[in-house]
Amino acid sequence: MPQILEGVGAQLSSSLQDLRRLEDACLKACVGESAMHLQDFDRITQVLGQLAQCCEQLSHESGVREVQVQRSIVDGLTLSEVRQRLLAGAVQVSPEAGEMELF
Repeated sequence: MPQILEGVGAQLSSSLQDLRRLEDACLKACVGESAMHLQDFDRITQVLGQLAQCCEQLSHESGVREVQVQRSIVDGLTLSEVRQRLLAGAVQVSPEAGEMELF
């Protein structure tokens, strides 16, 4: 379970960076008052940041270390970061070229 939480936290952090780049691009493309419509980025950014921090802190809790995750759950994961951590392979932050992850 700690690996899942660490992987989810890392995936959320990566998504947060992607969101910030998207927000910057949108702000540059918007002119004047229309930029006010982009305030939802702030809320989403805060939520992703809080979730990433929560996952990181939970991964260090002693009770979480004892929880075992079934192989069938691992097989169903689509988050490459989490899957790689659980399979104890090399951590891959983003999918390979041509590979798509759907949630």
